[in-house]
Amino acid sequence: MSGGNGFRAWREALARSPGYKWVVVGLLFFSGFLNLEDRVVIFSVMPLIRKELMLSDLFVGALMTVFLWTYALCSPLAGFFGDRLSRQKVIVGCLTLWSLVTVAAGLAASPAQLMTTRVLLAVTEAFYIPAALALVADYHTTATRAKAVAALVIGMNLGPIVGGAGAGWIGDHYGWRPTLIVLGGAGLALALLQALFLRDIPVGTSDGAGGPAAPRVQASLGATVAEILRTPSVVAIMVAVAIFSLGAWMLITWLPLFLYESFKMNLTQSGFFGNLAITGPVFLGALGGGLLSDYVGARQPKRRMALLLGFYVLALPWPILFSVATGPAIVLGSAFLFQLCRAFGELNSHPLIFELVTPEKRSTAIGISNCLNSLCGGVGALAVGRYRESLGFQTVFGLVPIIIALVAGGLLLAYLKFLDRDLARAVQRRTNAAG
Repeated sequence: MSGGNGFRAWREALARSPGYKWVVVGLLFFSGFLNLEDRVVIFSVMPLIRKELMLSDLFVGALMTVFLWTYALCSPLAGFFGDRLSRQKVIVGCLTLWSLVTVAAGLAASPAQLMTTRVLLAVTEAFYIPAALALVADYHTTATRAKAVAALVIGMNLGPIVGGAGAGWIGDHYGWRPTLIVLGGAGLALALLQALFLRDIPVGTSDGAGGPAAPRVQASLGATVAEILRTPSVVAIMVAVAIFSLGAWMLITWLPLFLYESFKMNLTQSGFFGNLAITGPVFLGALGGGLLSDYVGARQPKRRMALLLGFYVLALPWPILFSVATGPAIVLGSAFLFQLCRAFGELNSHPLIFELVTPEKRSTAIGISNCLNSLCGGVGALAVGRYRESLGFQTVFGLVPIIIALVAGGLLLAYLKFLDRDLARAVQRRTNAAG
């Protein structure tokens, strides 16, 4: 047997092995790492970019807001494509394109060019998460689904921790442009690896218990979105996660710069400690939250909503503490605890949405959720840019608990009034499809 045939045979055997579902998770772990890191890396080296391109606070906020709002507009359509097309091809294609855009961002010579790359990055990255999460749901049953989703979340949030420190170090020593070029090159190499080893699986395989897989969705985008949004529990979950994104993207966009300016940290320190406080707890929350979610809710999905609500309530005090902090330890600690509670709660959202939505519409559902997350996140990033001089970053973030309280009320209403009915209807739809 030739070397090429031997490699192909080994690759086919790997794809048929029982453990291949975790190989899929491993491959998506690394593309998730780059997906979030490539969008936030410029904020780890923002002092250098601001100085070279002479950017205002409002423009810095707009860099993230334009990204998020473009991402939001593209997300429902991106999710719809993930339900209609090969999810493997969508994942590999968007990874290739956003890596090329990241390289282009490193070559930007003006504010307009930098903003253009943010728009293009948003369009290309929007296709990744819906297709990746839906592919994971097709490979993993409810027994391991939350743990698999948690692994993807860990990968995404490890990117800014490791990449934030690395970007700061490269920025301190070589400037901001090499950082973006190196990240883009790494993404192109990973895209080649995924083209070789990542495989599709029939939609709904993990839900069929050996039965026929679900057909590819045939309804129009509008009809698919309308059907998803007719489930009140899904709407409540999506809105809650989106509102928390408002606070999270305030931190992601502005905390490293706040540390650099307020506490005289260098870029390596502000990039590392800022991103550690923002994404480190999400890493821990994914580790613990995925296990907890599957342990508590694999057989009784309603309990996932209870976990989501409980941890979101626990997040309430920390923005208030952040708003009155006078030293870096309390600033970082309160941001860390806010994100930790958010992570433990949010880990329940995707597995619960997957229970409430039929398999052939899962990618679209995640696209809608990403749309709402990005719209709210963009508002948060821009609000700080608008009011940082007059009110201060800490004061603006300290107002977040007001809307968290409203979110908790909405989740409680959905839990008490709608969730049992919506879960029963979802089971009936899957039963009818299998029959």
